[in-house]
Amino acid sequence: MEERITLQEAAERLGVHYMTVYRYVRLGQLTARKEGRTWLVASPDLDRFQQGNASDPSPSLSRRNVPWHERLHNRLQAGDQSGAWKVVEAALASGMSPERVYVEMLVPALRSIGEQWESGEIGIEVEHQASVMAGRMIGRLGPRFSPRGRRKGSVVVAAPSGDRHGLGLAMASDILRGAGYTVMDLGPDTPPEAIEGALRQADRPTAACIGVAHSEAVEGARQMVKAARRHLPREAPVILGGGAIPDDAYARTLGAERRACLDDLVAAVEAGRDQDPGIHI
Repeated sequence: MEERITLQEAAERLGVHYMTVYRYVRLGQLTARKEGRTWLVASPDLDRFQQGNASDPSPSLSRRNVPWHERLHNRLQAGDQSGAWKVVEAALASGMSPERVYVEMLVPALRSIGEQWESGEIGIEVEHQASVMAGRMIGRLGPRFSPRGRRKGSVVVAAPSGDRHGLGLAMASDILRGAGYTVMDLGPDTPPEAIEGALRQADRPTAACIGVAHSEAVEGARQMVKAARRHLPREAPVILGGGAIPDDAYARTLGAERRACLDDLVAAVEAGRDQDPGIHI
């Protein structure tokens, strides 16, 4: 069984103040787990931290080169909600846009946690808790995606019946709002009639974006595409995304125009183009 040490002991090994190590932990730069009221660091994690910074003996946080998504992953895995938000705030303060927080931090962190669960490294309770924490962070970031000016049109975002993954939809919706669209996010597990109702109400419907995380929901996506197409203008696309949609060709077999991912959407927003939106986690 690997040795676990307190933050005070870790500080002594690193030759820094206790609060410096505490900041490393709360900003996700050093992996630690809380047991009761005590933060504990596994010796291998401390060794990796020291090796990664061997060329920089300075205790300055700004010179500790741990990637942002790894910092966030550390805090999500530890169940540290406030620490995870501190990592996000630090990234924003460094100049990272909210869109990039999603695609360069939150998505990779969640993907890594999902892979750890699939491999048996962590329990399902850790994966579920991380998802809940991610949802809370998306809620806090949402108000940052509210530009002024005339709306470009309306986009309806949803996942088909049987698909219960809503985090990707929420991030795509925020990015679209930030790009100037009015967004109706219907969330996961949406029946076809719901997207029809939303498009009937929409002002200047521009697109429908449907996220399909698992192959079991593909037939539901096909029905949703048909429902959306009945109420969209001919030039407005239906776009699919998600792990069950590998490419444009497959998206077209389901009746959609193409497949797209969050990275595509962010790139289009940053380039200032009115590119059709899409989602993928």
